[in-house]
Amino acid sequence: MTARQAWIGLITVLISLGNPLQAREIWTDGVPDAYFQHFLEFYKADPSAMGRWAPGLSKISTAQLDATIKALDTTQFTYLYPMEMKGFQLPEHLGIPIGELSLMAVRAGKLIPIPFQIDEFDKTGLIWIEGENDHPPEGKPGTFDDFDELVFMFRDGGNERYSAEKHQLKAGLILEEIRLDSPRNAPRYIYLVRNNPERSTADYVSADLKAGHVQSTLMDLDYEPDDFTQIHSMAPRLGPHQEESVFDNIYVNISTGILNQKLRVDLDTRKNIKATPIAMKDGPVRVSMLVKARIWYAYLPTFFSQKFQVDFYEQSVTIPSRFAIGSVKVLKFFLMFLREPRIHFAIDFHNLDGARVTFQSVYNNRQYGLVDGEMSPFENTMNATRLPGDWLHMDSNQGWEMFFSNHMPVVPNGLFDAFLDGVTMNMFYEDDADSTTEYERFPGATPRLGFQSSGLPRTVIDLMGSIPKLDYANMNSLGEAIIALADAQEKGAFDKYDEVVHKRLVALNAEGRFTTVASLADAFIADLDRMNFSGIQRKTFNSLVHQAIMDTTDSPDRIHHGKVLQRMVALAEAQGIDITRLRYATMDNTLWFPAWVGEGGASDFHWQVSHAPSASLMGPISHSSAAVP
Repeated sequence: MTARQAWIGLITVLISLGNPLQAREIWTDGVPDAYFQHFLEFYKADPSAMGRWAPGLSKISTAQLDATIKALDTTQFTYLYPMEMKGFQLPEHLGIPIGELSLMAVRAGKLIPIPFQIDEFDKTGLIWIEGENDHPPEGKPGTFDDFDELVFMFRDGGNERYSAEKHQLKAGLILEEIRLDSPRNAPRYIYLVRNNPERSTADYVSADLKAGHVQSTLMDLDYEPDDFTQIHSMAPRLGPHQEESVFDNIYVNISTGILNQKLRVDLDTRKNIKATPIAMKDGPVRVSMLVKARIWYAYLPTFFSQKFQVDFYEQSVTIPSRFAIGSVKVLKFFLMFLREPRIHFAIDFHNLDGARVTFQSVYNNRQYGLVDGEMSPFENTMNATRLPGDWLHMDSNQGWEMFFSNHMPVVPNGLFDAFLDGVTMNMFYEDDADSTTEYERFPGATPRLGFQSSGLPRTVIDLMGSIPKLDYANMNSLGEAIIALADAQEKGAFDKYDEVVHKRLVALNAEGRFTTVASLADAFIADLDRMNFSGIQRKTFNSLVHQAIMDTTDSPDRIHHGKVLQRMVALAEAQGIDITRLRYATMDNTLWFPAWVGEGGASDFHWQVSHAPSASLMGPISHSSAAVP
């Protein structure tokens, strides 16, 4: 052991003695320093070095991990952050065959290719995979269209800008310089290139659909190939705990009455609920898996099935929950049949003794529950909390952490939350070595984490029954629905809907909530801002909605929804905005897997998530000495 490693070990012990809930496990062994320094120089010059050197870095130390982050001028968050740019953000380059486009950056004085992919989507926002979608594609497959998505890693951009005099472009044409900005890091630059055959060899994540396996540079995941809810193992690939699975099981149970609350059925992931991966798009930056969820009953598939998407990155997993025209139909179907439903969702972990767990709603004074097989008073508080807030954090005590970013538009004391009257919900947390369940493989809850709910939202049910009756099946976008609903206002289509909302707002006003039109509009936007609407920039869309509410509302307990939509259409026309481009919305709930949330703790990591890096176009490039296409 070197003197430096001894000091690190001593400091770790002192931190642990001072406050065991604030300790970070330190890996002290590491790889030989000369080997690591060689890797670092190669990595700074070329992102693909990580893949080539990964086997030799399996025993990397914490200090070496932190040195890697520092050498690349990233934080723990921006190192793992994937950038996504829609085609409409690159309007001058639409219509180009996707195969002709690539990304490059200047690294260590050379212009090199960096990992990227361009993904296409269908009309409802699902990843487009030929022959697998139920809806037509957006645009023309194989052509870069305005709803396609360019994906790359923030860290792979170069700190140096391209110069035709200094950097050689062997083939093709640089179309665009793109600047990447982050609050905590210096600007980075990438270049959109056409007709250059060079491609990076880096592959940050890959998957085998038939084997039920997903592997990234840092993680292995194995699941039952025909049912993604049956996860066999999830294990890190680095550090002293590599290949040690921390996953026991995932469990969902829905107990509900069907048309009658006394005629109850139980649906769960052991018998009735299956999520079958049917296809995937495997790129170097992310794997997008198309999954078909189906409910089975009496060993037979029912007529209910729904497709969704799971995106795997090197250090994160995202399930982009979608809200499209068809979503209203599905919701109405459930609300029509279900009576007094009870939902229980839990993830059962394993091999996590000493882990720390908390979430935003209970994070006062950086408090954590310590996984030790016994429920503490603080952990009982966690179990009784209604909603987690914007984030949930778990430090595995094994050199990696889990951070869940919650983007569902239901937050404590928010406007959408206020319309869930009739529903009880709470977080579910159990740290009990003696607690067993039928569905677990390893006895004990160490920990078991999730949520529970019961009942149906009375106001929402009334609203579903009051939605204006239009032919939504022939509409391709939310924008088209907005225009049709605005036109329906003149026929009194919103009279019942307005009355349902009015009744609820009167009760909320009596409680002292949303007592001015401005506070009502602000609350609506705060919830809406958690959703990512495609086709129109988030700030632009939010501004349209907020201004329309302010212009058409005289009292905080009386909203004229049809008039709000009419005003939105008028404002969009006046500003030259094509509102029919508003296709769908996604709520990108993400599990991040950082090595560490950083010195600022979980709340600071959340601040970085909320202030993620952005991309801006810098204009055309001079090609005085560059190659011609």
